[in-house]
Amino acid sequence: MNESPIDPIRLKLDNLEKRGRFLRIVRKFFQENDFLEVDPPLFVPAAGMEPHLDPFIARGMETGQTWFLPTSPEFYLKKLLAAGAERVFSLSPSFRDETPSKSHSPQFLMLEWYRVHAVPKDIVVDCENLFASIVRDFCDPELKTSQGKPIFLDQGIEVIELNRLFKDTVGTSLKELDSIEKWRSLAKGNGASVSSGWSENDCFSYICIEKIEKELAKREKPVAIFGYPSFQSALAEVREDGLIDRFEIYIGGVEIANAYNELTGKQKNIDRFLFFQAERMKLGKEPHPADELFFEAAGLMPRSAGIALGADRLLSLLLGCEIAKCQHG
Repeated sequence: MNESPIDPIRLKLDNLEKRGRFLRIVRKFFQENDFLEVDPPLFVPAAGMEPHLDPFIARGMETGQTWFLPTSPEFYLKKLLAAGAERVFSLSPSFRDETPSKSHSPQFLMLEWYRVHAVPKDIVVDCENLFASIVRDFCDPELKTSQGKPIFLDQGIEVIELNRLFKDTVGTSLKELDSIEKWRSLAKGNGASVSSGWSENDCFSYICIEKIEKELAKREKPVAIFGYPSFQSALAEVREDGLIDRFEIYIGGVEIANAYNELTGKQKNIDRFLFFQAERMKLGKEPHPADELFFEAAGLMPRSAGIALGADRLLSLLLGCEIAKCQHG
């Protein structure tokens, strides 16, 4: 029997049915917790601001109009917080111009939510409750640690400081890594072929992939890692100890979410934007355009906490398959 070009879609129909049920359960969780569901626009004047996020550009064949496709719905959701919304969530497509892999797709579904008058640990509680509802209503996945032990999604989230995790895993705390020379030495000592062009961020990423994530793959519960170095600031506030007030969630050594104590204040966001664009230009990239309405919103936003969770990536872990096999397209 000859293969049909439509066979790849036919082969994943079962997973797509499970995807629909998964999304219904996620929506039900947020609706029951009084979150406003939002459909963020997909044509935006600016797609983001971070140095390493590269957007796609859409151009109209008739009018020649150009728009960016969002790298996340963050800017729009924060505008809603500034306008008076208190709890918002979206399940929306996001787009990043990066090489596809087993865990990355240029187009993906982002689950993002925000609470005003909240702190990051409130978001950890949301995640614990969301994971428990997924296990109860969707499936109890057969996730395993790197040592073959079961991972339990409904028994809470282990909270760890990244400073301590670095000390325990590579023998050096973040606070000791106070120069580019020390970062390069640490990366080189752990097997990296470090060149003079390596930045602190390059060294950090190498250590996380080669050491930290392998350690996290041994944990029998999801893990929330708090307190990041200043060059990993994104759009989060700075803590009193100088570390960045954000956390990432890992399941089985796989990062699935990124949360912040959101950076508020118009000028602070402008300053962060300008710093990031200078970094992009050093990398030979075009700067992101400024979203002036976002800066105005940042000046009106109350203290808030929010998180971006890769819905496709979480579903692929639950089903034990590659992202492409549980994703439309």
